[in-house]
Amino acid sequence: MNKLLISALICLMIATPSVFCQDVENNISEDIKVQDLLAYNKWRFNYKRVYLNEEEQIYRQIVFFENLASVNKHPSHKSYSKGLNQFSDMTKEEFKQRVLNKKISKKASSNKGGRNLAADPAVSNLVFPTNNLPLSVDWRKRGVLNPVKNQGTCGSCWTFATAGILESFNQIKNKQLLKFSEQQLVDCVSLAGYDSDGCDGGFQEDGVRYAIEYGIVQSYKYPYVGYQGRCKVTSPTSRSVGFYPQKFQLVNKTEADLKAALVFSPVSISVNADTWKEYYGGVFDECGYTTEEDLNHAVIAVGYDQEGNWIVRNSWSAAWGEDGYIRLAPGNTCGILLDGLIVTQ
Repeated sequence: MNKLLISALICLMIATPSVFCQDVENNISEDIKVQDLLAYNKWRFNYKRVYLNEEEQIYRQIVFFENLASVNKHPSHKSYSKGLNQFSDMTKEEFKQRVLNKKISKKASSNKGGRNLAADPAVSNLVFPTNNLPLSVDWRKRGVLNPVKNQGTCGSCWTFATAGILESFNQIKNKQLLKFSEQQLVDCVSLAGYDSDGCDGGFQEDGVRYAIEYGIVQSYKYPYVGYQGRCKVTSPTSRSVGFYPQKFQLVNKTEADLKAALVFSPVSISVNADTWKEYYGGVFDECGYTTEEDLNHAVIAVGYDQEGNWIVRNSWSAAWGEDGYIRLAPGNTCGILLDGLIVTQ
């Protein structure tokens, strides 16, 4: 946040008016255009923003103007565009803290020695052929995906990625497109002894392993509330009530292997989403070099187009991005190849 806006915040916190504060207000007024105020009022109405007090409202308005400036300054020649969305009154730091996943990068650090999954009964060893791959795959067109959901300001992306691939696998296998409960995973996975921690982040592998052991119920039986509460499923559910996957598989970390897995079904992936906050549309290519330690958001790869761009389903509502989706440039953009998981049985 620039010095002028910081000075404005200081003025909000002092009780006695001063010449300094008057100068700050005048400078801000000169910087803010009428169309910016109109944009803020329209945005606030559309997103139904209500703040705790006047100080909070002024602060959020200042943050909005900074984000609006970032959107307006985005070069038109880029392969993607920026826009306003539900995060437009959040700073970058707040976005990372309140929306992204604090756990995924820690898994990379703890797994540096490697894991032997060969004898794990929950892990399959299917071979997905990487030769003669189709020119494109798009599971959005095949009726195996529910409408895009919204995790809110709970770091529960991992539960949406988990529930999403289970929903798709169930539709592919059993011809039933059900909605499974993210809230059950938020509330119960840590209680079952896994390292995931509800709104403070977690791992799709934990979510799938939990579902293998306890089953996952439909969301109408256990609706999403966006915060971690008391677990309502303390023992394995009846198979007539819960869905039980049997096996999953980690995807090899190459473009060909991810494409081959996508021929089979949608794939849970982890990415670095630090720079996704203002994405509006187009092919995104600005994550920089990404390692496993940089991963901080769980999403679902649902296909690729003829140019090799990845089609990725997010959990930030259909109002974000391209109807809730983002297209990523070919290759390991945002770390898309580093943490793939697919349900196989």
